[in-house]
Amino acid sequence: MQEEKKKLICKVAGQALKMLRGEKSLYMLSAEYEISTSLLSSLERGLKDPQLTTVFKLSEALGIKASDFVKIIEQELPNGFSLIE
Repeated sequence: MQEEKKKLICKVAGQALKMLRGEKSLYMLSAEYEISTSLLSSLERGLKDPQLTTVFKLSEALGIKASDFVKIIEQELPNGFSLIE
Protein backbone atom coordinates (compact mmCIF):
# COMPACT_ATOMS: atom_id res chain seq x y z
CA MET A 1 0.00 0.00 0.00
CA GLN A 2 2.79 2.43 0.91
CA GLU A 3 4.46 1.89 -2.48
CA GLU A 4 1.20 2.74 -4.28
CA LYS A 5 0.96 5.98 -2.31
CA LYS A 6 4.53 6.91 -3.23
CA LYS A 7 3.73 6.24 -6.88
CA LEU A 8 0.67 8.48 -6.62
CA ILE A 9 2.77 11.35 -5.26
CA CYS A 10 5.26 10.91 -8.11
CA LYS A 11 2.45 10.82 -10.69
CA VAL A 12 0.82 13.98 -9.31
CA ALA A 13 4.21 15.75 -9.08
CA GLY A 14 4.86 14.87 -12.72
CA GLN A 15 1.50 16.24 -13.79
CA ALA A 16 2.18 19.45 -11.84
CA LEU A 17 5.59 19.81 -13.46
CA LYS A 18 4.13 19.35 -16.93
CA MET A 19 1.35 21.85 -16.23
CA LEU A 20 3.72 24.44 -14.79
CA ARG A 21 6.25 24.29 -17.61
CA GLY A 22 3.46 25.06 -20.07
CA GLU A 23 4.69 25.49 -23.62
CA LYS A 24 8.37 25.36 -22.71
CA SER A 25 9.92 22.18 -24.06
CA LEU A 26 11.74 19.72 -21.84
CA TYR A 27 14.85 20.41 -23.89
CA MET A 28 14.69 24.18 -23.26
CA LEU A 29 14.01 23.71 -19.55
CA SER A 30 16.87 21.25 -19.38
CA ALA A 31 19.31 23.50 -21.22
CA GLU A 32 18.43 26.67 -19.34
CA TYR A 33 18.57 25.18 -15.84
CA GLU A 34 21.05 22.31 -16.18
CA ILE A 35 18.56 19.57 -15.37
CA SER A 36 18.90 16.51 -17.57
CA THR A 37 16.18 15.96 -20.12
CA SER A 38 15.95 12.30 -19.13
CA LEU A 39 15.37 13.25 -15.50
CA LEU A 40 12.69 15.77 -16.46
CA SER A 41 11.00 13.20 -18.67
CA SER A 42 11.08 10.56 -15.92
CA LEU A 43 9.68 13.03 -13.40
CA GLU A 44 6.85 14.09 -15.70
CA ARG A 45 5.91 10.47 -16.30
CA GLY A 46 5.88 9.84 -12.55
CA LEU A 47 8.68 7.32 -12.74
CA LYS A 48 11.07 9.08 -10.37
CA ASP A 49 10.71 10.55 -6.94
CA PRO A 50 12.46 13.93 -7.08
CA GLN A 51 15.03 14.74 -4.42
CA LEU A 52 14.41 17.83 -2.34
CA THR A 53 17.23 19.67 -4.11
CA THR A 54 15.59 18.84 -7.44
CA VAL A 55 12.26 20.23 -6.19
CA PHE A 56 14.01 23.49 -5.31
CA LYS A 57 15.79 23.66 -8.67
CA LEU A 58 12.60 22.88 -10.61
CA SER A 59 10.65 25.44 -8.63
CA GLU A 60 13.23 28.12 -9.37
CA ALA A 61 13.20 27.17 -13.04
CA LEU A 62 9.40 27.43 -13.07
CA GLY A 63 9.42 30.78 -11.28
CA ILE A 64 7.65 29.63 -8.12
CA LYS A 65 8.60 28.83 -4.53
CA ALA A 66 9.29 25.22 -3.64
CA SER A 67 6.51 25.45 -1.06
CA ASP A 68 4.05 26.52 -3.78
CA PHE A 69 5.11 23.57 -5.94
CA VAL A 70 4.47 21.22 -3.03
CA LYS A 71 1.11 22.90 -2.33
CA ILE A 72 0.03 22.26 -5.92
CA ILE A 73 0.91 18.60 -5.47
CA GLU A 74 -0.91 18.42 -2.13
CA GLN A 75 -4.06 19.92 -3.63
CA GLU A 76 -4.23 17.15 -6.23
CA LEU A 77 -3.88 14.31 -3.73
CA PRO A 78 -7.00 12.76 -2.20
CA ASN A 79 -8.41 14.38 0.96
CA GLY A 80 -6.78 12.94 4.04
CA PHE A 81 -3.88 11.52 2.06
CA SER A 82 -1.10 10.19 4.29
CA LEU A 83 1.99 8.05 3.81
CA ILE A 84 1.76 6.99 7.44
CA GLU A 85 -0.65 4.17 8.02
